[in-house]
Amino acid sequence: MGNKQSNEKQIQESQISQNSARESQLSKSNITINKVSKQELLSQELIYPSSDDCPSKINVTLNGITFWSNYDSGNLYYVEQVEAATFNLSISEDCQGRIPPVQSNKGTRQWFNFKVVSVADCQANFVIVNIATRFKKIWTNDSDIYVKINKIWSRYPAVYQGFQVKFSFEFKANQIVQFAYMPPWSYKKNQKFFDFYFSQLHPDIYFRRETIAHSLEGRNIELITITKDGPHEQQEYYCPEYLFPDKQLNEGLIKFKKQYILISCRVHAGEVPSSFILKGILESLQNYNESAKFLLENYVFLIIPMLNPDGVYRGHYRLDSLGYDENRVYNRIVKFPKFNGPLAVLETCKNYNVAFYIDLHAHSVLSNSFVYTNWHPDPSIHQAILEFPKQLKSKVVHFRIKEAMSTQINYEKNQYEIEGIYTEKAENFQKAPDLKIHFTKENLVPQSMNDDCPYSINPYLTGVAKSDVYLTTQVMFSYTLEVNYRFYTKNKQVFKYEINDFVNLGRDIIESLYQVHQNQDFIQIKSQLESNIFN
Repeated sequence: MGNKQSNEKQIQESQISQNSARESQLSKSNITINKVSKQELLSQELIYPSSDDCPSKINVTLNGITFWSNYDSGNLYYVEQVEAATFNLSISEDCQGRIPPVQSNKGTRQWFNFKVVSVADCQANFVIVNIATRFKKIWTNDSDIYVKINKIWSRYPAVYQGFQVKFSFEFKANQIVQFAYMPPWSYKKNQKFFDFYFSQLHPDIYFRRETIAHSLEGRNIELITITKDGPHEQQEYYCPEYLFPDKQLNEGLIKFKKQYILISCRVHAGEVPSSFILKGILESLQNYNESAKFLLENYVFLIIPMLNPDGVYRGHYRLDSLGYDENRVYNRIVKFPKFNGPLAVLETCKNYNVAFYIDLHAHSVLSNSFVYTNWHPDPSIHQAILEFPKQLKSKVVHFRIKEAMSTQINYEKNQYEIEGIYTEKAENFQKAPDLKIHFTKENLVPQSMNDDCPYSINPYLTGVAKSDVYLTTQVMFSYTLEVNYRFYTKNKQVFKYEINDFVNLGRDIIESLYQVHQNQDFIQIKSQLESNIFN
């Protein structure tokens, strides 16, 4: 225990030293890291940040080797040469030096993405010295990073020890090599993907791509519509002024006479596996097989592929450009309308007849893939809610039904039901007195519910999309789907995820949604719920 505390203290002291040295190294960047009061931070958050003021973007040359991360989704904060061929590397916390009240960027030093080129053949040794301590479970002694050479990404061996990641590389002169936590899916790549995707669709498929909102830094938050072409019309809608910025005054939304399936992605900037899952979903719809054809004939898919494009561009792991975790603000949208990504989700559910909502994520601690659901006191309704994760379990070898965790909600009072489930910490109310509920992981007391389909009540997940989508728009079948970045376990064996595993999970989501509709009990419950809502 003493060694661990000593090690963490050394890391903190080293980080303080690096911060000071980096100010000199990046004197032209005009980045200031000052301690300011909460009132000053509160004032600052009303000013839109600039992409140029980004600690994770550097370009540094030391001893003939150039390091740079000043590109879309790059993250490298500081480089220090400690020996002739050994370099200590630090990665930036999200919004380093600029965090608003109540929020925290602790534990966000995980995502790295940078390029290196040497003027001569050489071997260089690298040590990423400040991986966040909370991610120790995801790293093993013999771990992997990813390396891109000649446009091809591949795993590359690294050693994790004492919250540091160590690796060496043999460089050829003038060869550009990119190192990353995993192959990035940047804002630019996302734009290019949809540029190409439209040209590959079946002629019977209707496709529309539009900007539902702009991020604080001016990037597009896009809404993709995919369905089998059929009768549709323009209808009036009510949306805040921040949404659909390209629509003319009084121009209606194009709506189909069918229900909608809404899928969102990348509210947490560094959760790249979710983009590959979405890729699998879109490829399944593109293939137009029996399952896809059924779903496209009966539903309209609405897809928001990147809720937090500023965080993605900045190379953040979790937060947006103001330092907020946007998947904890859905219950505060009225007070904070600047969260245009979450606002787009809620208003889409209000303006369209959404039947299913799936929010795609990646997890750094819990292994395998799993689903968070809402909990309902009526057993038959709750079994209908669980039908989707059950179908995933039947198709996905790495899916864990035991991790289908449910947030208990008081459906009469429209508030979270919390009696007997956790003990709130007083300091959370002091930090956020305007919030009735503010949870941290330490508040949790998970409880198994039954042996038939065990899950846990998880009150930590408040302010998140899948809960507040139901509370504000009555979308009962609302889910958060998670997958571990690195590994899954099966029969007490550990397996590493490949990128194709994420893509295949996306394809299995489409197959599972199709199979859900072959269950007559589910269809009956769904029809009853819709009848109660609309009557």
